[in-house]
Amino acid sequence: MSEDHLDKETSISAELTETGVKAAAKSRAVASFDRLLGSISDAGSAWFEGVSGRRRAKTEGERQLIDATAKYGIERLRMDEAFASRAFENHFKKVAQQQLNKDAVVAEAIEDLRRTPPTDEEATTGPEAVSEEFISRFESFAEGATSEELRERWGRILAGEIRKPGTFNRKVLRATDELDPSAAALFESLMPYRMRNLLVISIMPNLSLDQRLSLISSGLIADPGFAGHRNEFQPVSLNGEDAWATSMGNIVMSFPKSVSLLGMNNDVIAVPKKAPAYSVLILTDIGIALSSILPSDERLVAANYAKRLKLTLSSAEITFWRQEPERIVKIPWPLYDGYSA
Repeated sequence: MSEDHLDKETSISAELTETGVKAAAKSRAVASFDRLLGSISDAGSAWFEGVSGRRRAKTEGERQLIDATAKYGIERLRMDEAFASRAFENHFKKVAQQQLNKDAVVAEAIEDLRRTPPTDEEATTGPEAVSEEFISRFESFAEGATSEELRERWGRILAGEIRKPGTFNRKVLRATDELDPSAAALFESLMPYRMRNLLVISIMPNLSLDQRLSLISSGLIADPGFAGHRNEFQPVSLNGEDAWATSMGNIVMSFPKSVSLLGMNNDVIAVPKKAPAYSVLILTDIGIALSSILPSDERLVAANYAKRLKLTLSSAEITFWRQEPERIVKIPWPLYDGYSA
């Protein structure tokens, strides 16, 4: 028995390694999946091989499973058929559906980890298991994930918590559970314009008032009020030249301080106070947590904003920099599929 159990654990470990999960992150994944699946050590590789099939399972197949379970209960108890049918169908329908939902959520989490494996730092640091508070609350939400959209959403969240424990607290989980599908889809569509905890308005499609109100009421962005929010450039000295600079992800973008900003007042660049600034929407803590499980590219955001800024400040030289341990180094404009400034 012990050898068989060891073989199963080894098989599970191998499957997780193929997804890119290793070390501390692998331990968190095993502990989480074991809780949600009942006992992952009993599943072996067969469970993983059946993941795709279960994801494609139709409602009719689930109904047949429930009917068969109810019939089994009637035969075993030898009770009044009407009573037994009602009791078992009601009970086992709920239990079977909850487990099917959790299986599907775990399948989505594995796929998400396969697409975006933990970084080396995430994989080798942190606790061996996600917190009991998280997994207890998460399990109840996963049990109710009856739609494909919900299963994918909760699978991404589980994968995100495995990568970086503590990202999804009770407030974020509750807000996610209450999130309207249309608001969730709108929020995801805005991720190509996200830089850290900001959405850069000048490169985004225009949002209607209803769309903004939806994001605000869902707790995803802070209410910009009448004046709106702006992110300011900071005065710096780069290679002996005074400049305005802003951090855009892991790079810095700048333009000379000598450039005239007289009359500038738009989403690309404005001078509301002493420093120039650009219009943004600010993500809330809920929005930040959810954005962490959605794809985005800060370099592309920087390139697209710089392109707009260059058109607005036609005489300005837009420059990119990277901070190195002992100095800041000028770098070329970001290139994407042939695009350049």
